[in-house]
Amino acid sequence: AKPSACVIDAQSVKTSTSVPAAGQGIDAAKKIVGRKRSIVTDALGLMLMVLVTAASVQDSVAGTDLIDHVAAAHPSIRKAWVDGGYRQHLVEHAA
Repeated sequence: AKPSACVIDAQSVKTSTSVPAAGQGIDAAKKIVGRKRSIVTDALGLMLMVLVTAASVQDSVAGTDLIDHVAAAHPSIRKAWVDGGYRQHLVEHAA
């Protein structure tokens, strides 16, 4: 079956001391130095896409990239559930 809906969310995680500074950033809201993993799952929780960025990348920026790639890879998706960090920016982008 093809997915008709998806969920987008992100999590900031601390990185090892061996990770180069260029590959990480600071999530000011959570006070975490590291990376951010943004994921897209279908309604069953099966992973459709992953994007790993520096923690300093805003959710709305990563979400825009994710929604474009998900739309191309899974054209059957018609609905996306997102939290407030994505909502306004993605609505404007998708319109």
